[in-house]
Formats: sequence, C-alpha cells, structure tokens
Amino acid sequence: MIYRFKVWFDDLEDVVRWIDVKPSHTFLEFHHTIQESIGFDKKEPTSFYISDDKWRKLFEICLDDMGSGDNEDEAPKALMKDAKLRDYINDPHQRFIYITDFLAMWTLHCELQSIADEVPQKTYPLVFRSEGKSPRQREDSRFKMLDDNEFDALAAKILAAKSGKNIMEGAEEELVDAVDDDDDDDLGLNQYGDSTDEDFGMDGFSEVKD
Repeated sequence: MIYRFKVWFDDLEDVVRWIDVKPSHTFLEFHHTIQESIGFDKKEPTSFYISDDKWRKLFEICLDDMGSGDNEDEAPKALMKDAKLRDYINDPHQRFIYITDFLAMWTLHCELQSIADEVPQKTYPLVFRSEGKSPRQREDSRFKMLDDNEFDALAAKILAAKSGKNIMEGAEEELVDAVDDDDDDDLGLNQYGDSTDEDFGMDGFSEVKD
C-alpha cells in the first residue's frame, strides 16, 4: 500500500508535486523526497505540522529537537526520524503543513490524495508527477538586495513619511506657490492682497476717475 500526497507551495499554487510514500516511511524520508523534488538542499531547519481541514496547525514533527526541554508549556513535538506516516494519518484527506527555513518561511501544503497498491519494481518514496518550476531556494525576491537607486528612492519615501507628507505633496506645494507668485505679479498685488500700483484698486480692478 502507498500514500499519494499532493504537495504545493502556499503562495505558488502552480508549482505542484505528487509524491508516493509507504505508510512505514518516516517523515524524515518524506522530507528528503520533498526537498529533492523542489531542488532544495536539505540544510535548513524544517517541520511538518499535523493540520485540520482548515489548515490550522495541531502538532509539530520537527527535523531536529531545538527545544530546551525546560518549558513545561511548550507544545509536544515528535522527531521526523522517529515518526512514521501511518501513525499520523487518520483522515482520507489528511493534511500536513510543511515549513522549511524559518527565516525565508518556505511553506508547502501536503494533502493525501489517494491510497493505492504498490507498483512492483518501483522504489519508494518517489515523485509520481511534477508540475511547475520551483523557486530558487537562496534567491527569493523577498530578500533581494537593493541597488543604489532603489535604496535612495526608499530612503526618500521614508523621510517623506516621517515629515508627514509624501514626495508628491511637496511637489504640489511648490507648484502652488509658484502659481501664486505669478498671479500676484500679474495683478499688482503683494502676498497680503494690498495694492502696489496706484492704477489698481483693492479689488485688483482699475479705479474709474471722474
């Protein structure tokens, strides 16, 4: 008997792997197969989480024991090398959340699709089917370095935000000031609205003399 799991990235649903594993396989073997199927290097801390049908985490199965062992409130965990798949599957559509590299937080969903007989002469676990190109593990755009122009633009935005106005607001104010200055010169008015030309009245129109 084999379990067939559909495995896909949480934010890249078109990158999908279908992986066949035996009930007697450990989560460590499942982990290695997932990493190989997406081209990752198996070097980062990783955990499976038993999930309910709404993708809520219930129980952690981790690659290595990272806990101190002193915290009684810490949620119970199992190690991948000790945990066999058959002991954690109690639903025909059992779900696991798989997270690798807790800085990049690569998150994949694993859902049981079917249970079938083994195919003779095949070696398990195996990748039954693969769709989509996996992202590069070490070149995620979420952590891309900024070039000089991008850094300067970002810095300008931050400074503008701190001053309580954005860059466009500053430009608009300068434009309004320039227009106001031109209008004053044309009408012969100073910034307080007083007449600066004897031929003009307070309202900007020439006086009619009797």
